[in-house]
Amino acid sequence: MDTCYVDFHSHLVPGIDDGAVDGDDSLEMARILAGYGFSTVHCTPHLIRGGFENRPDGVRSGVEALQAQLTDAGIPVHLVAGTEHYFDEYLMDLVPGALTVGGSRYLLVEIPFRAPGDLVPAMAIQLRRLGMLPLFAHPERCAAFDPPRHEAGLLGTLSSVLGRRKDPSLEGSLVLDLKRSGCKFQGNIGSFAGVYGSVVRQRAIVLLKNGIYSCLGSDAHTSQGLSDILASGLDTVVASIGESAARRLLTGELVYD
Repeated sequence: MDTCYVDFHSHLVPGIDDGAVDGDDSLEMARILAGYGFSTVHCTPHLIRGGFENRPDGVRSGVEALQAQLTDAGIPVHLVAGTEHYFDEYLMDLVPGALTVGGSRYLLVEIPFRAPGDLVPAMAIQLRRLGMLPLFAHPERCAAFDPPRHEAGLLGTLSSVLGRRKDPSLEGSLVLDLKRSGCKFQGNIGSFAGVYGSVVRQRAIVLLKNGIYSCLGSDAHTSQGLSDILASGLDTVVASIGESAARRLLTGELVYD
């Protein structure tokens, strides 16, 4: 098994958001991730005004403390301090001094699941003016990034019955337009495992096969069930695009290309 995978989205730092509840949970999550070949894990707690207000200094301190615990426990995982920024009217106020993805110009951004798509390009433009670009977290879970629908009516029904329905093209879609403009996308491994339901799973596979993702993340919030989720999700990714393409996503090389 490869030992150089990168998890770009996780909630390992205990007690600062809705992720790990304590240090033991954090250590077990790290052990499981290491067992599946992840040697680098980006710790990305939520930053939500009025909710989880995890500022950079606090995140760094939490990551440093957890890294020391991992080292003492002999768990071979390198932690990177980051943040999952919530897309709302306060986002731009929080950008100065923000923890970007591995010190790059990319900012991990979570779009509200039912946010209207027409607001997203404007946000991307604002970030670009500040010298940053969004790395969108789990787009498969967001209605704004829903791929075009299959053809409707009798033709669509016949295509489905006869097994001739092709994966939908993303031409003209918001997600493809954003990718072509330089934005990047992180898929949740749990989405491919069906954690969020069949609709999200199918949407994730469509985005995957169309080359939308630049990286993957566990989005792990707890150690419970994590091993099964990783096993199922990674199997689906490999079955969908092959081992070579899956490895490129898992090593993170497409984020910094």
